[in-house]
Amino acid sequence: MIHFQLVSAGGSKFEGEVYEVLIPVKGGTIAVFEDHMPLIGSVTGGVISVRKKSSDRDSDMEHFAVSGGLLETEGKSLKFLSDEVTTSEEANEQEAEAALKRAQALVASADSRSALHEAHRALSHSTAQLHVARLKKRHHQ
Repeated sequence: MIHFQLVSAGGSKFEGEVYEVLIPVKGGTIAVFEDHMPLIGSVTGGVISVRKKSSDRDSDMEHFAVSGGLLETEGKSLKFLSDEVTTSEEANEQEAEAALKRAQALVASADSRSALHEAHRALSHSTAQLHVARLKKRHHQ
């Protein structure tokens, strides 16, 4: 097992012993298990998925939308820090769809590099929120 901490600017969103954590990175997704090689790095926005026990099915995994962040893993611990984290309990499909439309409008109207960067960050997070909301809906039907 690996001790996983997921922390946002608003406080701790998850802390506990888990079997596996799937984390979005620029080139795809990495899986972190107990005794993972030491790693410190930045993470892209997307969905973090947590399998608490090795026997858990994919539908049993817990999902979090993140706006990107930093991860640190060594041995039996994994820490992830992000400005924004949305839990599956907080995810709402209609709100996520509305946020996605607002983010798309921000990207289209960005008038500077910094505005475009912020708009892309919002777009990435709202896309992840929508994905988490849809996962929740699919697994609870």
